[in-house]
Parts: sequence; structure tokens; C-alpha cells
Amino acid sequence: MERLDRLIWRATDGMILVAVLGMVGLITLQVGSRLVGLSVPWTEELSRFLFIWTIWLGLAASFRTGAHPSLQMIPETAPRPVLIVMRMAQLGACITLFAVVGWHGWQLMHQQIRFGEQSPILRVGMWWATLPLVIGSALAILGMVIDSLRPLRPEPYQDTAS
Repeated sequence: MERLDRLIWRATDGMILVAVLGMVGLITLQVGSRLVGLSVPWTEELSRFLFIWTIWLGLAASFRTGAHPSLQMIPETAPRPVLIVMRMAQLGACITLFAVVGWHGWQLMHQQIRFGEQSPILRVGMWWATLPLVIGSALAILGMVIDSLRPLRPEPYQDTAS
């Protein structure tokens, strides 16, 4: 299981790297081509697609490492049962949110495929811009579950010798 987990997140990190490097290259090409008087119109659309992929995959990666935005309403010094309840509430809220977002993204993607929606310049299916929403939502749920399994805080040291 750990091997599959590592494979999923390495692939995710690799896709984020490719998307970011692709954006940098495309925007460099776009600016450079404008400086010499030749506009390359497809670079803007493709960089926008890569930006969407970067956002959704990066969001999922942040949930995996616990770097996602969260409210710290209860201090870490609270009793363990309170911390467990708060963590489970956070997990439930995130799963609900990303399940709804992923479901609607899936429906939108299915509609785009059914109607044959294409991007204006590249003429590729618009579902390529919606697919990261579905994948990112699923990975965010997975990442949140993984993060919720990490230890809360170490148990206080208790001297059993006395």
C-alpha cells in the first residue's frame, strides 16, 4: 500500500513539475515572440490549461502534507478526544467538499465530451481543462485521509516506575 501511495504522489509531483516548466517555457516563448513581432496565439491557451492542472494537482499535494489552509480553533494543548473530534470534522468537511466538486466536475466533463466542446485555438477537447478538477478532487480526498492518519501529538511522558 505504501508503494502505491508513493507512486501516486511521485506521479502527481512529476506532473506538477512538467506543468510548471511547460508554463515557464510557453510564457517565455510568448513574450519572446512578441518582442520580435510574431505572436504565437496558442501559447496563451496552452499555458492556461497547464495552470489549471498545476492548481488542482498542487492543491491535492498540499492536502497530502497537511499544508492546506485550516482553522486552528482548538489549541494543540486541548485534550486528545477533542483533537480527534476536530480532526474527524475537518476530514468529513473536506471529503464532502471535494466529493461535491469532483462530482460536478465529472458531470461537466461528461457534458463537454458529449457535446464535443473544443478550445478556440488549439481545437482540443475542453474536457482537458476540466479533467484536473476531477483528478485533483479525488487526490485531495486521498491526501486528506492520509494527513488525518498522522499522529496528533505525542502522548505526554508518564513515569510508570513510581
